[in-house]
Amino acid sequence: MSSHELELGFEQLLIERGVVAAGSGAVVPLHFDAQQSRLRIAAGSVDPTHFTYRNPERAAVVARTFPWSQGYVTVAVPYLTALDREAQVAGYAYNRCYEDLRGTLAASVAYLREAGLRAVSLFDSNQAFDKGLARRAGIGLVGRHSMVMVPKVGSRVVLGSIFTEQLLSVSVGRRFRSDPCQSCRRCVDACPTGAIRLPGTLDAHRCIASILQQDSWSPVDRKLVGARVYGCDSCIDACPIGWTSRKESAPAPLARWLTVSDQELLGEVGHWYIPRRDPFYVRRNVANALGNRGSLTLDERRALALLCVSSQTRERIEGLRALLRARWAR
Repeated sequence: MSSHELELGFEQLLIERGVVAAGSGAVVPLHFDAQQSRLRIAAGSVDPTHFTYRNPERAAVVARTFPWSQGYVTVAVPYLTALDREAQVAGYAYNRCYEDLRGTLAASVAYLREAGLRAVSLFDSNQAFDKGLARRAGIGLVGRHSMVMVPKVGSRVVLGSIFTEQLLSVSVGRRFRSDPCQSCRRCVDACPTGAIRLPGTLDAHRCIASILQQDSWSPVDRKLVGARVYGCDSCIDACPIGWTSRKESAPAPLARWLTVSDQELLGEVGHWYIPRRDPFYVRRNVANALGNRGSLTLDERRALALLCVSSQTRERIEGLRALLRARWAR
């Protein structure tokens, strides 16, 4: 198989797997991304639980981890988000898009290995800057909200990269001809906590998605997260790119998450980041979201009442707090 045939077959595989954008490039040090990461760490704007920022030098020089790698291919896999839903779970978490990404990367690596090339894949890892690789590959731009945007889809994507011992030329999807963020600040205005301080810079300590992953909350945090359970799509939802192709996902079964066993709950949401893998934090987030929302269905009210008689003291406290808060919100 010639290199051209290999590349065409690879592109076809990615399209069949639902990839909306893909690009390639040479493995070179990402010094700019490392510098930006160090500045964010120094400024204290990085979530301390977010492991992807812990080693900027390692993430900047992929060749240290894979010294044989010469080229890479970055792919973007889309996911659904929900529209106008009061109690929200971010689309990337609720729709298990990372499982789709993992399958796509596995199929890509298998295809290249069958062709006789050495290949490995990475995503959401501190071994490589996903955004830096995507930007260099040309599949998208980093928007004001600090996430990568791709044409026609926006930021409703998850990213992953395949590293190979041969430089490939792969291109799927369209490319931006100009910066769509130049005269737009909808994501900045839509952020409920003002976490987008500068273009492309996010204060993780004020980001709702980050707060929801913390193991301890202040009274202010409880109010800031509003009716959200996990993640936050506000800035992504406000972005006009991709609205025409947007699809709505099903609502999360919040009442059931409060009443199922620990094992069942982790079976459904175990792919989330949960402090110490303790299901309590999921129930805390659900109860707090329902309390902040105020308007409860009969099933949700019953689920909170059952939480109030839980064998765990902290779960009883969360159930009671949510019921009282919902009553005051009337």
